[in-house]
Amino acid sequence: MNQSVTVHYTPTQKDYTQALRLFFFQRTGTRISIGFLAVAFGLIVYSIAASGSPPDVLEIVWVLLPPLFAAFVFIIQPNRVAKQAMSNEQLAAETTWDVSNSGVEICTKFDSTRMEWSSLDKLVTSKNYYILLLKTNRNTFRFLPRRAFKNGDQQKLFQQLMSTNLTK
Repeated sequence: MNQSVTVHYTPTQKDYTQALRLFFFQRTGTRISIGFLAVAFGLIVYSIAASGSPPDVLEIVWVLLPPLFAAFVFIIQPNRVAKQAMSNEQLAAETTWDVSNSGVEICTKFDSTRMEWSSLDKLVTSKNYYILLLKTNRNTFRFLPRRAFKNGDQQKLFQQLMSTNLTK
């Protein structure tokens, strides 16, 4: 039986910002970088505290680097990219997702992209978004706000189609 679900939404700057944060955080490289920076931050703070003397300029710079990196990755960069996306008429256009057993089609008035299940890697879920990751380009993703679903049944069918076809 060929089931399908179609949803429509118009992306907002907040959508792009939150989807980018989710995408950045799910990446292994980001997680490893954050882990290393957290350890470095702890070691630097410990070193400063253990020395008993006031920190010098270099130590202050090293203490500030990890929080500044995290702020850049999770606040500054997503906000900047989201603002750029909203200034692009093609990225700010109403979007339609049609998900069926044959694949996922994402359409706007400017473009249509059909993706076979074999080209899709996984679906990352959060409280407000679904992030669809592609196998062909690890730096590319598509997002779908949960608010796009008209009801719970439509969302359950979407989740069923995703879980059934992404595992093949």
